[in-house]
Amino acid sequence: MDYKFRSKSERNVLKTLLIDDKESRVKDEILKSFLATFIEQNDLSEVDEDEAFENFVNYNIVSRLYPRDVDFEVLSTGGSDDLAIDGAAIIVNGNIVTSVDEIDYLLERNGTLDVTFALIQSKNSPKFKGEQVGNFIFGVKSFFDDEPSLPENDRISKLRVLKEEIYKKSIHFEESPELKLFFVTTGSWKEPDQIKGKARRELREIDERSLFNNEAAIEFYDAERLKSTYRELSRKSVKEIPFNNHVALPDMPEALNVRQSFLGSISVESYLDLITNSDGNLSKELFYDNVRDYQGSNKVNREIAETLNSSTRQALLPLLNNGITVIAKKVDKIGSKLKLTDFQVINGCQSSHVLFEHRDLISPNSQIILKIIDTNDQDVINDIIRAANRQTEVKDEAFESLKPFHKDLEEFYKAKASRVSPPIYYERRSKQYLGHPKVKPYQVVTLASQVKSYVATVLEQPQSTHRYFGELLDSNKGKLFNKKANFEKYYLSSLIMNRLDNATKNHKIPKKSKKFKFHIAFLTYKLLLKQSSKGNSLEEALDTASNRNDIQPLFEKSVGIIEQALHSSKKHRRDAERSRDFTSILRDLVETV
Repeated sequence: MDYKFRSKSERNVLKTLLIDDKESRVKDEILKSFLATFIEQNDLSEVDEDEAFENFVNYNIVSRLYPRDVDFEVLSTGGSDDLAIDGAAIIVNGNIVTSVDEIDYLLERNGTLDVTFALIQSKNSPKFKGEQVGNFIFGVKSFFDDEPSLPENDRISKLRVLKEEIYKKSIHFEESPELKLFFVTTGSWKEPDQIKGKARRELREIDERSLFNNEAAIEFYDAERLKSTYRELSRKSVKEIPFNNHVALPDMPEALNVRQSFLGSISVESYLDLITNSDGNLSKELFYDNVRDYQGSNKVNREIAETLNSSTRQALLPLLNNGITVIAKKVDKIGSKLKLTDFQVINGCQSSHVLFEHRDLISPNSQIILKIIDTNDQDVINDIIRAANRQTEVKDEAFESLKPFHKDLEEFYKAKASRVSPPIYYERRSKQYLGHPKVKPYQVVTLASQVKSYVATVLEQPQSTHRYFGELLDSNKGKLFNKKANFEKYYLSSLIMNRLDNATKNHKIPKKSKKFKFHIAFLTYKLLLKQSSKGNSLEEALDTASNRNDIQPLFEKSVGIIEQALHSSKKHRRDAERSRDFTSILRDLVETV
């Protein structure tokens, strides 16, 4: 792929990486350019190369496992006492969890726990060294010990608490958790027998503990695989499928903006090719718009599995299954094939996962019903998603972004873009700004982040933001997304968080204060309103918040208020983070500043 730079700032980032090979340890020229793109796209210009590379690796690997937007700051564990683990994600029922409360909520909502532990070691060096692989394995074993064998930093300690809570709830496992280990360098992986043999020997001890449903193994990523992954994540999905057995559905009125639609059957093998990525794994990002996450081995999914296990009954699959619905932003008919561009599986997540899990049992003759709809009209897409997912219980948060309020909020953000630099954009549907020439990932505000920023600032609940955003929606019904007069407050809350994220990523906020990020946002919101000349001028507050240099002193003042509150209340940092009383202390203090 010929790589072309998309902006001047990206060229400047790459220039700093290329000044001298002694300064940049990434030797692969294309990988350098991809890293430069990532740095520019994610506002990491003031972060050193090794840290940026770790974030780049964590983003690439976890994005393959997790279909939603990845906050690579949450994944980072690197630094002193990191057990040779630079990145980690604990995925429970399709969600990256960061608190025990989230685990409890997801268990209550789903009734079972489906867990994946993903642990990553990344080396910004061209060689795979056996001793480094050994250190990584030793760190993994220490992490899953009842007591750590090595000192652990704060991030690893928090992950240990989550791990222990998950295993306390093991009675709710449909099957044991899955362990995924990744070792990444910028060199070339030649599969040396010495490293593979040593790794296999050391990992047997983990297998003997019977903690996981899979055999422990390390996936090795080199420069080529890393580049391939980043290319795939950066492009919109494009696939061709054979679709011989189909009919074109009747033309729709022009006003509906549905260009064409098809209904037919496709071989299960061809469908699996459609939803599988270059690594041979399920492309989970294709199911983001399917409002119901994979539910694991529930009754319906077990019945599908039983059908696949019977060579006779497998032929009944197109009759027993409701089929799959795919929406594509563009469909091209090429002979007997269809080329789908920027597509999503909006109904059929359960069937797709079960088919993939049992792919070794699939007969070449087995078929599945497939409906393909060609439209880029978001209102039509929302209606189809809502209708296609009404046959099973779906939680309210899955449909939240389909409400008219969010379309108006999106337009409000766009209207503000001309007076804010850099602007922010509200993304009411997943990946809608992917590949947009003027919108970078760090400028995008998702539904989940909008909920948390508004709850923390306007609703004055920074202590609650560790909870799953769906739970925040439930507990604040009537207070969220119902008054259009509050558009400025939604925007201001997100703008504060955007500027604070930049300050946090670029180490302008003390490391010990990062866990109070939402408290800093809450105090900054109060200070902005307080210092405006009219006493409550949102417009003036927006002007200050839009400028990173202007808002930075308010972040620093907020950090000082938090430290003062911690000292006066004698609360432990870990307890204060989630304490309603501590929020009340902050509220009182900010009024006296």
